[in-house]
This record gives sequence, C-alpha cells and structure tokens, in this order.
Amino acid sequence: MGKHLIEKINTVKLSIAVLAASLMAIPNAVLASTPTIELSETEQQWLQAHPSIRLAIDIDWSPFEYVDGDSNYVGMAAEYINLVGEKLGIRFDIEKEKPWSEVVDAVKKRELDMFSCVVATEQRREYADFTKPYLSFPMVIVTSDQVAYVNGIKDLKNETVAVVRGYATQDLLEKDHPNLDLFLADNVADALEKLSHGKVYAYIGNIATVSDVIRREGLTNIKISGETPYSYELSMAVRNDWPEFTPILQKALDSITEQERDQIYRNWIKLRYEHGFDYDLLWKVLAAVFLVIGIILFWNRRLSREVVRRIEAEKRVQDAHQRLEQANNELVSYVDIVDKYVITSSTDVRGVITSTSDAFCEISGYSQEELIGGNHRIVRHEDMPASIYEELWSTISSGKTWEGEIKNKKKNGGYYWVQAYISPNFDEQGNISGYTAIREDITNKKLAEALSVTDELTSLFNRRQFNYLFPQELARAERDRKTFALMIIDVDYFKPYNDNYGHQQGDNVLQQVSLALKERLRRASDFVFRIGGEEFAAIVTVDNGDDAVAIAENLRQAIEALGLVHQHNPVSSVVTVSIGLKIHQYPDEQPADMDLIYRMADDALYLAKENGRNQVIEHGRTDASGKSAAANS
Repeated sequence: MGKHLIEKINTVKLSIAVLAASLMAIPNAVLASTPTIELSETEQQWLQAHPSIRLAIDIDWSPFEYVDGDSNYVGMAAEYINLVGEKLGIRFDIEKEKPWSEVVDAVKKRELDMFSCVVATEQRREYADFTKPYLSFPMVIVTSDQVAYVNGIKDLKNETVAVVRGYATQDLLEKDHPNLDLFLADNVADALEKLSHGKVYAYIGNIATVSDVIRREGLTNIKISGETPYSYELSMAVRNDWPEFTPILQKALDSITEQERDQIYRNWIKLRYEHGFDYDLLWKVLAAVFLVIGIILFWNRRLSREVVRRIEAEKRVQDAHQRLEQANNELVSYVDIVDKYVITSSTDVRGVITSTSDAFCEISGYSQEELIGGNHRIVRHEDMPASIYEELWSTISSGKTWEGEIKNKKKNGGYYWVQAYISPNFDEQGNISGYTAIREDITNKKLAEALSVTDELTSLFNRRQFNYLFPQELARAERDRKTFALMIIDVDYFKPYNDNYGHQQGDNVLQQVSLALKERLRRASDFVFRIGGEEFAAIVTVDNGDDAVAIAENLRQAIEALGLVHQHNPVSSVVTVSIGLKIHQYPDEQPADMDLIYRMADDALYLAKENGRNQVIEHGRTDASGKSAAANS
C-alpha cells in the first residue's frame, strides 16, 4: 500500500468536498443576445392608430413607481415603460394626480388604457388582459421589533393586519383568509406608520417596497418577521377591449435584454436575489456525491488503525481504489463545473497554498500564479480579529474540522464574506500532511444581516443592535471583572442647525460626527450606535473608570476639532456634543441593571446640557462650573 494510493484518496476527497459545496453555488445565466421586435402588419397598423396610450400608475409605490417632488414619473416600472415606449415608438400620457383606488376605477371605466405595474388577480382579469410578469418579489410579514418571529399568516389570527387599499394583497387575503382582521391603509407609508405607532399588529406587502419605505421614513422599531406563500408577480395590463395591444406589449418586454433588466434592478434594489439552476443536474450530482462520500468516510475512519495490518489493509484499499476509480469516471464530466463555481484551496502543513480553484481566483481577484506558493494572509481582511485565526489553527492542527464565517479582502481593495470549512489531510501514517478549505460565498447574506442592524445614513449600528449588544457586553464585563461604561452623546443645538442649513447639510454633519466616533472607538470591546435622530451611544469596556472618562473627553474634543461651522450654536461657533457617562465597575458595584445604567447615563447627559453643553458629565461626579465636568474630576 503505497503513497500513490493515499494521494489518490486525498485527491478524491478534495473533489467530493468541493463538489458538495458546489451544490450551494449557482452559476449566472448566460446572457441572451438582444432580440428584435417583429410586428405583423396588423400590429403596426394598430400602433399607428393609437400613438398615445393613457397610462395608469401608482403615484406612491417606491421603488416600483412613484411621482417625485419635481412631478417626474420614476421607479423600476417607469424605466421599463420608457424602454417599451422607445421600442414601439409610442407615447404614454401618464396620470400623475389620482391615487391608486381612483386609477383602478378609471381603467375599469376605460378612462385610462393600461396599468404599468400590477398583480394579475381574478378581480382585475374581469376588465384587463395581462402580459407575463416582468418583476417578482416575495410578500412578507412586517411587525414591531418586539415580536420575535411570525410563522406564516396563520399566526396573525385575532390580530389587526394592515394592507394597502386596492392592492393585490387585499384581494388575495380577502379571498384566502376571509376571517383576517384587515386595516385598509391609503399607502405603504401610511400602513408602516400605523404599525410603528402600535395601531396595527402587522403589515403584509412586498419586500422591496417595505425596505424602501423603512429606509426613507427612518422607521427603526419595525422589522420583517415572517414570510407568506405569496409573491408579487408584476405585469403590465391592458383594458380587455384592446386585445391587439397585449401581444404587442409582450413582444416589447421580451426584447428587453438581461443587461438592461439587471441595470434597472441595480438602480433601485440594493439586495439581490439569486435565481435557481438545473435541478436535474443537481440530483444527478447529488446521487454520485453521496455514493462516493459514503465510501470515503468509511475508509478514512479506518485508515489510521489499519495501516499496521499491511496485508489486510492492502486488499481493502485496493478494493476501495477500484470503487473510487469507477466513481471518478462518473464524475469526470463535473470537474470543470467544480473548478469554475466552488471556492476552494489546499495548503501544505505550513499553510503554503498548493492549489486553488478558478472560483477562488475570480472572487478574490488574484491569479493562480499570485496565490500558489503564498499564504492566505494575502486575502486576510483587517476587520477580522486575530483570535479567529488563532482558534482556526488550533482546531485544524489538532486534526479537527473548523467552520465559521470569514471576511476576506479582494485584490482591488473590496471584500467578500465566506462560510468556510477547513479540514486537515492525513498521510498513510495518520499524520497531518496539509489542509483543504471549501468556502461558500455568503456576501449577500451578510449584507442582508448588516441592513437589519445598521443605520443607513451613518453606517453605525442602529437602536435594534444597541438593545441586543447592551446586555451582552454588560454581562461580559461582569464575567471578566472589567469596568463597563455607557456614553450617550447628543449633538448640541442640532434642530437650529437643520432649520438654518437644511436637512441635507444636517445629514452630512451626522455622517462626519459618526465617522469621528467610529475612528476613535476601534477596539474589539468598543461599540458605537446611532440610537435616534442626532443621538448616539457608545459602549466601552476598560480597566478602570479613569480610562472611560478619558475616552469620553477625547470623543468630545474630536467632534469639536472637526470645525463644522455652526453659527447658531450658543456655546461655540462649530458643531459640538454633550456626553452623559455612566461607569459600572466590578467588583465594587452590585450586579448591574441595564435599564438603571441607561437612565443614569441619560440623566448625566441632561445635566451636561443644563450646565452649558459641549462637555462630559459622569453620573455621580458633577462639576457644573467646568466645561467637561468628568474630565475635571
């Protein structure tokens, strides 16, 4: 039983592991060439007789379509309508004044000719014909952030659920769930505002519009809590006494290229949903994978024990070799797919890269020549703490598999996230000879997670993440016998700033203040949040109270040093902040109460404002005469 056989087994192990991971990677569709519009003579004559089409739209349905402050028709559907108009050489007269319920009646009465973007329901098919859907988004359940999880519409029994009057959601729920208590809102913003103020229990609508309105309205106390079996399949619809126009519209929609569709999507939607792939291929690959994985796992467990029994091991390994050779013949057609779509690499026992897949090169931006012979430090991102890699090496060097999420850096300076599975390889004596890593691209998943815990304007953690991390960090400080400090930070006289300089400039101030806070709170035990309009919070864990006071004073000085002109600030000619500080020291104080600590920090902030602002006040140590009472103490 020689080295050659063991190398074969390790090669197959790598191929199978790579192939298993490839089931999670979905290749992009091949873009079709630009189709042309072939209209019959009858269709051309119909268009010549109808050069202007009266268009029914929803004036407040971002990001699909809406009328902006300059009376422009914009949104995803608007861009599709523009393309259709250009391709067919027709003009759309857009109804920009009426609300949705009125334009629906107008189409019924033939006062308007078509919908730009609408779901095909049974009620609407009575008066309109529909194209094939050209946009699709899931319909989700939105609740207060105090609700943990909603397991479908059945969990909304006996609760008041908001929908928009006249939307397809109303039709679907009234038909399929007649006992549901529906509140009919005027628009999505109205529905989510009612939810935010606790006037309804939940809202059901499509995820794209929900995310857009939450962002625009700054609604931080609501979240997506569940799914529904429905999705918004959005089509164009034509009054059904114009049967000639629907196939013409369909031809125009079919002629819009994948590149054009992708560009519209990127213009309006931040999160991307991947499409499926050939499931016949999936099951064929899966069957072969399970067969070979079963063989390999069996032999891998027994190999190290049976190596001393040469004769018997030789017979068994030869038998396994024959089976594996047969399996490799069956898998040969999938080798190119694996290399192209699975992010994998191998190293020797020192961590020097010995092989990489094309997929690894593509996502990282490095060529195989740049990677092989080097170390994975080339893609190590500075945001990842050293402790992660220490744990990783401790695990795999002990002969076990490590798995976890890693943020990597691309050659161009960008980044990507992977779910990594790193396992040791063994030689015939049972010693570790190297390592193999299989990775799944989870960048979109991490972006979605970040969206739920991040304030969009400042990129800081939001109030929801503050509520989540506050008790965890407090407990960790108590466990480690450290000093915990909470700072509540408020921009002085921010309303006069907004009133005189404008909200856009006000947003710029908040972004610069946030950046200054983030740059000075960079330790692993430092956290900074935006918890309200101009109010921020910071959590730090330090060795003693004096360190916390020094950090707070440093933050105050850093904001003032930005030199952001504020002629309406009575205490300075530039933007300043007031900071309330509560320090909780172990073991000097009793176990902490989170609400009490927050209230004490807030009281200290109030005192800082009362004493003239642009200062730090620590709860329990006040010096009203000083500019920074805590710093003077």
